[in-house]
This record gives sequence, C-alpha cells and structure tokens, in this order.
Amino acid sequence: MGKKLLLNEVCIEYDMSLGGAPSNTPKTRLLYLLNSIPIVTRFFNKLLANSIGLPHSSQIGSGFKCSSPLITIGEHTSMSNTFVLAYAQVTIGNYCSFSFDNMIITSSHVFSNFDHVIAKPVTIGDNVWITSRVTILPGVTIGSNTIIGAGSVVTKDIPSGVFAAGNPCKVIKKINFSIERKNK
Repeated sequence: MGKKLLLNEVCIEYDMSLGGAPSNTPKTRLLYLLNSIPIVTRFFNKLLANSIGLPHSSQIGSGFKCSSPLITIGEHTSMSNTFVLAYAQVTIGNYCSFSFDNMIITSSHVFSNFDHVIAKPVTIGDNVWITSRVTILPGVTIGSNTIIGAGSVVTKDIPSGVFAAGNPCKVIKKINFSIERKNK
C-alpha cells in the first residue's frame, strides 16, 4: 500500500498507482454485500457488526457501508444507510444517530496528480444526530450534543451544542440537545 504520513500524522497521502488506500478484508466485503440484500440482512447484520468491531449496544442498517476498517463507532449509536469512505480514521461517539442517505468522506484527490489522494480524519462527538442526506467532508470535527440538518454539506468544524445546516453547513443556533438514553 503506497501511503506516507504528512503533517504530524493528521493528513495521509496515498499513491493510488502503488496499490492505493486501505480496504476491508474479503470476508468483510462479502458481509457488506450480504447485509445490503433486504431479505437476508437480519442473518448477516450481527456477523458484519462483529467483523467491524461494533459495540453490542450499537446497530447498523442494511445500507451502511464503510470502505475500510479505519472506523470506530461508540456505544448506543445507530447507523442507517450511511456510506463511509474511510481512507483516514473516522471516529463516531456514543449515543449518535444517523438517519438516511448520509456520507462521510475522508479523502480528496490532489488536483495536480489524480493518482494521489490526501486523507484527513473525521471525528463526531457524543450525542450527535446526523439527519438525512448529510455529507461530511475530510478533516471535519462535529462537537457533542449537536444536530446537523438535512441536506447539509459539512466542510468545516461544527462546535458542540448547536443546530447547524446548509451548504456549506453553518451554525444556525445554540441548542440543548440529547438523544433519549434507555436505562437497562
């Protein structure tokens, strides 16, 4: 795999002509495929969750897919049909909820050489609701207790305790938000 670390390991560069970016094992790729077929999802969902190290309290929907094992998902987090292009680490906190048709993208091509890809990590805090059709771009951090409105394109960091929306996504107002936590 052709990768080199830049900027104190915050930014990773991949030379796609030398083998490219990280990817899942063949077993995990097969499980993602099987998990995308509605009639068999329930049979393969737990196997996929174990394969990607998902905590038992969290869940993924049939449309969830991550391009590599560079993802960490916290406790009590729910991921509906979300695509994660994880060429850099993606960290998602506890008690997060992802609605439908979302994307997390950690990379972009170098304009002067499309064989090179630059990747930056994405971090999402605790107690965050990513509504529908949200795109989160490389290097973004979303603070805890935050809601990202439908159709948003998150290009810059979003602080904690806010409702943010738009293209580009910006803070609309401060809020007091928490996802209801179930006591067991």
